[in-house]
Amino acid sequence: MNTTLRGVMPALLTPFDKQQKLDKESLRRLVRFNIQQGMDGLYVGGSTGEAFVQSGAEREEVLEIVAEEAKGKLTLIAHVGTVSTHESQQLAEAASRYGYDAVSAVTPFYYPFSFEEHCDHYRAIIDSADGLPMVVYNIPALSGVKLTLDQINTLVTLPGVAALKQTSGDLFQMEQIRRAHPDLVLYNGYDEIFASGLLAGADGGIGSTYNIMGWRYQGIVSALKAGDIARAQALQSECNRVIDLLIKVGVFRGLKTVLHYMDVVAVPLCRKPFAPVDEKYLPELKALAQQLQQEQR
Repeated sequence: MNTTLRGVMPALLTPFDKQQKLDKESLRRLVRFNIQQGMDGLYVGGSTGEAFVQSGAEREEVLEIVAEEAKGKLTLIAHVGTVSTHESQQLAEAASRYGYDAVSAVTPFYYPFSFEEHCDHYRAIIDSADGLPMVVYNIPALSGVKLTLDQINTLVTLPGVAALKQTSGDLFQMEQIRRAHPDLVLYNGYDEIFASGLLAGADGGIGSTYNIMGWRYQGIVSALKAGDIARAQALQSECNRVIDLLIKVGVFRGLKTVLHYMDVVAVPLCRKPFAPVDEKYLPELKALAQQLQQEQR
């Protein structure tokens, strides 16, 4: 049982400057902000980090900077997934070199790979990770890869796999996975069902909105441990009101805008083809940032 991988972990955003280049100082501030929030770890270079609009060299640089800022202070998971097995292996080697605690990879997407090809992809990454445990990343809504329960059961029992990031609204499947694999580290992926995911058997979660209100999610964990279902429900509803707004404005750009108003991120831009936040939403996002800052104090 790998207890070091359990917990509440933001899927880290990647700040860019006005020229669309990596904003290293904002990235460092964001890492420090998440440490101050009391997060258990960071999931670096995933969907929220806009990994698939970055080059391999940029992704590796992000891994290096985050490790410099955070290594030894909390658990670090490097998402190294790409469509290319070779590129994923290169990033896994980098994660090992920079001292990460685990690697993760989304199922290879776009092309209709066979399930055995998926398995071979994971085996190759694990072989290149120099002993780091693997977190399989299942996100059918974005990857287009709809794994059956039997296929998930096969993936999580591959040698070297220690955890599953289950970004799915199927809570029955979450419970089935937990029942079949009591020692597997299981993360809830959708922030809006975090409390429900924990009740279905997740050990913790990895999520985008933890970047701006991670303490609320830690509060849900504490409430459920104490048997205070009403408190957990109330906190989840508070989170979901924020998520309602972010869905309306665009989640990643909305998060960056809130962090900009919180003086964490210098420029609230995602990488193109993502567009900036529509100006009509800026007052709501600024008010949210102020509310969260007051709450955090």
